[in-house]
Amino acid sequence: MLQLFHPLLTLIATASDSLLAKYVLYLKNENRILRDRIPGEIHTKPHERAQLLKYGKPLGKAINELITILTPGTFHRWVREEKRRRKRKLIGRPGKSAVLRELDLKIARETGFGYTRILGELRKLGISRICRQTVKNIVKEAGIEPSPKRSTGTWEIIHFLNHTVYRRNEPSITAAWPINNHSRDL
Repeated sequence: MLQLFHPLLTLIATASDSLLAKYVLYLKNENRILRDRIPGEIHTKPHERAQLLKYGKPLGKAINELITILTPGTFHRWVREEKRRRKRKLIGRPGKSAVLRELDLKIARETGFGYTRILGELRKLGISRICRQTVKNIVKEAGIEPSPKRSTGTWEIIHFLNHTVYRRNEPSITAAWPINNHSRDL
């Protein structure tokens, strides 16, 4: 009978030992961080946060009893935020190749061409499997204004400049049509 329960007892003992080892590893890490940062209030740095998450997540709810440098709520919030930050598998058509992106951006940076002109240059090079919208998306994603004069003026400025030039060049009516007050002749 004892031989029957022996494998079960060893399984339980090793499981609790591994859990205890995780506890100890977490506490050692937490205490090391505490020793490094004793003076003043403790604000964890990003790499310290990553370590606490790495060793604290496997403990599950038991972490609530072990945490000393932050609240359990903060720890659980970090876990939720980390789950949200994980990259999900992208759905949809794969993007254009890195070589094509680099070429597109190089043309935009060096020439200052607009989207359609960049597309024309790519077509001259024999690249036909790209459209204007893709060129626009690549350039905008890189944060490049394709034309250096594209965002320099607004319609208000253009209207104001045209209006002032028109007024300056407008001939004076009094100088062109002198009126003789003594007669009705012009």
